[in-house]
Amino acid sequence: MKCSVLLPVYNAGRHFRVAMESILRQDEPDFEIIAIDDHSSDNSAQVIREYMKEDPRIRGTFHEKNLGLAKTLNEGLQQARTELVVRMDQDDEALSHRIRTLVDYMHSHTDTVVAGSYVQHMGRTPQHDRLITLPTKHDDIVRVLPSKNCMYHPSVIMRREEILKLGGYRPEFKNAEDYDLWLRVARVHQLANVPISLLRYRFSAAGMTLGKKWQQMFYVQMAMVAFRNPSLSGQKLMESAEEAFAKVDRELFLSDVARGTVEELSRLHLWQDALKVLFLFSKQLDFRHSAHLALHSARSILAQYRNRT
Repeated sequence: MKCSVLLPVYNAGRHFRVAMESILRQDEPDFEIIAIDDHSSDNSAQVIREYMKEDPRIRGTFHEKNLGLAKTLNEGLQQARTELVVRMDQDDEALSHRIRTLVDYMHSHTDTVVAGSYVQHMGRTPQHDRLITLPTKHDDIVRVLPSKNCMYHPSVIMRREEILKLGGYRPEFKNAEDYDLWLRVARVHQLANVPISLLRYRFSAAGMTLGKKWQQMFYVQMAMVAFRNPSLSGQKLMESAEEAFAKVDRELFLSDVARGTVEELSRLHLWQDALKVLFLFSKQLDFRHSAHLALHSARSILAQYRNRT
């Protein structure tokens, strides 16, 4: 068996089957899928069970209560029967050569512990996808990483033993557990991004709120503080993170997030999502930033709409 595919699932919705089929159609068939349902309230668990009946490569686990992403991922790492573990998200789409390319890369780069890849932000149709390039070499990644996450979590392949030795994902870094892990890996191991696109990443507006983005920003700051001061932990780490977080201009940060989100949805020709996000985010900003967002976004949406093909 070449690798394990780790797929955490929570209320996966209508895109789940597309994600599963994209993995099952890989041109390298020698792998297992570890699908862990984290107590979904929709039919996600039933979908997993259906696929388990059809394909013996799929191993399902079903939580009786919600444990959260970090604990679910750590559970999957423990369950994996192979040294190489490929991440996959429930609403993305793996290109057919993804597993083969990543496994081959890790076999030829034995010093690399985590490798991601370029991704395509998923457009209204594949014609409207947008390629996202990232730093590829370790030295370039570690220059960027302390200030910005430049590795897409669902794009990566990892060496299981080394990740577990580092303690795996830390649940206290909520919504930034991957960023915290990459920073810890970078201290002692090599990182890489394969310079080709292997994943269609769904740039989803579902459930998106600026409140969640602001909460996530706190844990991003905490990961940065922990990287700069690895001896900090517990209450001292929390206090240092709060100090760093207090220096972030909330309205400026949120308005930048809102503007960037609407622009990207427009580039992907996801017009309805762009308008929904614009309306939603505008209500969450003060009047001045809301007005600027509305004007800037209207121009962006109109320009992209006029240039549609």
